Formats: sequence, C-alpha cells, structure tokens
Amino acid sequence: MGAGQQELTVYRERAYLVSYLSARYESYLCPAPDAEPGFSMIVYIQSPEGQLSWHIADSDLDLFQHLDVDPRIQWDGHTTPEKYERLRALTF
Repeated sequence: MGAGQQELTVYRERAYLVSYLSARYESYLCPAPDAEPGFSMIVYIQSPEGQLSWHIADSDLDLFQHLDVDPRIQWDGHTTPEKYERLRALTF
C-alpha cells in the first residue's frame, strides 16, 4: 500500500469514529470556508463538554448522511488541544 493510500485509510478510520460521535450528540455539517481540496465540509458536534469539530474528506461524506447541512453553524474558537481535552473529558 502506497503512502497516499495509507493516509486515506487513516482519514477513513477517523471518519468512522467522528461519524459515531455525530450520531450520539447534536451535530451538523457546514461548508468549510478555508477548505483544502478534497475537504469541503466540517462536522460540528455539540457535546456536553463543548463543541468538537473536524474537517471531513469529501470521500467520507457518505458516513455523514444522517446529518443536516447548516451553513449558519459557527466555530466556537476551540483549538485542537482544547478539542481533544473536551473529548478526553467525555471519556473519563
């Protein structure tokens, strides 16, 4: 498997986990204003610990068909470390 194929597999695995979280908590897809090619949407999850968000690969959008698209959703300014601290707080 080439490096590019492995990277896509890692994104796909992450997308399955994010999809699961988005089914458990209030969540929406939103167009990504700063999108890199192939990542046109962001999933926003409103968890009891605060907002979580990830850019989603266009090739993984099939895992998020259960979500509505809402361009009005606003990022709360969380950093990547804050996002993972919120996720950790949900875990423990």
